[in-house]
Amino acid sequence: MSMPPPPPPNMGPPPDNNGQSPFPSSPPPAYGAPPPPNYMAPPPGYVAYGGYGAYGLGPTQRIGGLTKWLIGLMIASLAAQAISLVLQLALRSAAQDYVNNTLTSSQFTNKAATYVLVAVLLVFVGLAQLVLLIIWTFRMAKNMRSLGRVPQTFSPGWTIAINILGGCTLGIANFFMWSEIWKGSDPDTAVGDPTWKQRSVGAVVMAYLVLTLASVAAGFGLGVGNAVFSFRSGSNNTVATNLSDKFGLVVVVGIIQLATLVVFLQLVRQLSARHMRATKEVA
Repeated sequence: MSMPPPPPPNMGPPPDNNGQSPFPSSPPPAYGAPPPPNYMAPPPGYVAYGGYGAYGLGPTQRIGGLTKWLIGLMIASLAAQAISLVLQLALRSAAQDYVNNTLTSSQFTNKAATYVLVAVLLVFVGLAQLVLLIIWTFRMAKNMRSLGRVPQTFSPGWTIAINILGGCTLGIANFFMWSEIWKGSDPDTAVGDPTWKQRSVGAVVMAYLVLTLASVAAGFGLGVGNAVFSFRSGSNNTVATNLSDKFGLVVVVGIIQLATLVVFLQLVRQLSARHMRATKEVA
């Protein structure tokens, strides 16, 4: 008589009298890898191959030194503009005398000599400021390509034209140019991020647009051209009439222009700091 075959090695000891195994039950062994979860988040810092964060920052041009010189010229322009406004206020009495024919044209011109000198200084400071502003803006627009801020509406070449001729658009073209550079200089946006244009614009950029439009509107209401041109062209009547009859508007225009310069100075400071953080430029 043959013996029954031995039990398989994995069957364990036989059950007790109640038919229960002396060991606690365990799940059957798993075969293969467990299925992946429905959603797997990438680990922090992960960048897909070929993604917009896969490439480093390209070569950039420095703007720190230019910014310091530009701010210095803007402060000088602001001081000269304030002095010019004070001198205009002091000329009111002479302007009234000239309008009333109690002061000759040569006498009025002599009294306004200091005002004209400051106005000439403003012209030269403004020209130097414009040159630096063109170079400063050109470099930032070029750096935006290294930051992967494409497509650009305002290329480096276009920024030159906007800085020179933007006044013909009442400052609106300048606003769109500053807005694009502001968005492209966001240091929290990854290099090559295609959503960079969806970033918000700083409040200082909006304030500069509002003051620019207000300054243009007030200037049209005053109807006065450049102070230097007015005196050199012999239009003492126009200048004296404005200082005498439109004195309040002259003051308003001067205050708005000063406020515009102050806000633009803040725009240059904030934008340069923002751009330098984006390009990792050390001040």
